[in-house]
Amino acid sequence: MSAQSDYQQALKEIASLASSMEDRISNRPAPYTVDQIFRRYSGTIATPMIDDLKAGVWKKWESWQLGGAISYLGSYGTSAAVAPLREIEQNYPVTDIQKQAKELADLLATLDVAVSEAKQIPQVQDAIKGGNSDQMARAMLLGLAQIDPDWPVRASEIQTKLFDLSADSFPAINEMAGGKLSQDDVTKALVEILFEDFTSGSGTP
Repeated sequence: MSAQSDYQQALKEIASLASSMEDRISNRPAPYTVDQIFRRYSGTIATPMIDDLKAGVWKKWESWQLGGAISYLGSYGTSAAVAPLREIEQNYPVTDIQKQAKELADLLATLDVAVSEAKQIPQVQDAIKGGNSDQMARAMLLGLAQIDPDWPVRASEIQTKLFDLSADSFPAINEMAGGKLSQDDVTKALVEILFEDFTSGSGTP
């Protein structure tokens, strides 16, 4: 199926769900539910969705549907979504949606600059040409680390928490292992356990 047909299928699923809920007290799907339906199609439907928003479909959507769409674009949106999000921010008659649209538009506008800069880094260019997904992900993360001052700070926070958990666990493990394991062994095992769904290739838990 094409991206457009996937998108239309997602919209049909949402419309069908909304129709089935009309007689209930909560007679509309939650934005989270709408978001999850869109996410079943990963990033394939982002472009037709953005095109739809540019065409003004958001004027017809109720807040539960638009809120779910904006949440979805929080993961898969690109700089192309900034313009319609600004329109929503300024003109949609629900304050929560205006705020949600503004926050995402601000983020995507910042990301656009970061992406443009990262693509100029030779290692990123080489990884893109090579086409290996692991190498691309690694090179792009390192590229963002070079240009985003917040990235190393957040990464350091994660490292610190991992090392703290390893250190807290080590005394008991050391006693059980009779001194045969180092704290580095424990830290490595901890990382493998926490991220085994990704390192084994099975994806999100």
